[in-house]
Amino acid sequence: MTLTVWLAMVGVDFVLNAALFAGMYRDGGAFMLPPEEAFRRIPLGYAAFLILALGTVELAHRLGARSIIDGLRLGFASGAALAGAWGLGLYSIATLTPSVALAFGVIWLMLLAVGGGVAAAGLRGPSVRRLALRVMGADILCAITVVALQTFGVISTITLH
Repeated sequence: MTLTVWLAMVGVDFVLNAALFAGMYRDGGAFMLPPEEAFRRIPLGYAAFLILALGTVELAHRLGARSIIDGLRLGFASGAALAGAWGLGLYSIATLTPSVALAFGVIWLMLLAVGGGVAAAGLRGPSVRRLALRVMGADILCAITVVALQTFGVISTITLH
């Protein structure tokens, strides 16, 4: 189940970072790594999501979250705590702008909210396989949508040299 939660987080992250907040990586200032280096470090970010997925599944299990609403509440509560702490902590020591700190907070909040919902659905449902297939389908739909939006120039893209 942890891998299913992780896959859901990866899909949400792709939409948020490749679409909604793509300009942040281009215009983020000295705080942000150059696109080539950031691209090379993507696996580290996905490893961080795996740690979050493990913790989210464990929390959902221990707290008895068995409905999607319970999972979303769990995800929003833990996501809000992490987002607030992460955003304020980074802003207090780094050169990022308030809008970049807020964007990172939104990303963490959404990752954990979706993760909590998927974890609770997996704990409740009879088939984790079926849930995993639905998550993979949603991820594919997200990827197709982002690529289409980039192709038609609706959202900005980052060029790697």
